[in-house]
Amino acid sequence: MIIKLTKMVVKKEENTQKPVIIEEVTEYQTPFVSGLIYRKYMELVEKNVDYVKEAPTMEQLDDLIALIVEAFQNQFTIDEFYAGQSTQVMKEKITEFIFFALGIPMDGEIPEDVKGDFEEDATPSDSGGKDK
Repeated sequence: MIIKLTKMVVKKEENTQKPVIIEEVTEYQTPFVSGLIYRKYMELVEKNVDYVKEAPTMEQLDDLIALIVEAFQNQFTIDEFYAGQSTQVMKEKITEFIFFALGIPMDGEIPEDVKGDFEEDATPSDSGGKDK
């Protein structure tokens, strides 16, 4: 999983030494979510909220973002996570983390070990696609 965070930095121009605000983007990666992070995520869900189905409170959101920071081995802070991306991107990254923690790939492929769960829910139509 990859998270890109943006930070505004003031630097001086080489020629004039005038301060200039530039945007620095830093990319953070974690190759996997450990079993410990998965367990902590499930504890959050059990105690607080189903982050996929419900809107979390600010405290619940902070708890989840703290877990994301931990999953990335504290390469960035909670405040940097909030400040370093737009609201839309932040929501996408939170969703991506939840799927990543649950072992659901973002490429749309359903893992073999859970594929049966989805197939059992499907009810075939006896109309052959035509209404009676």
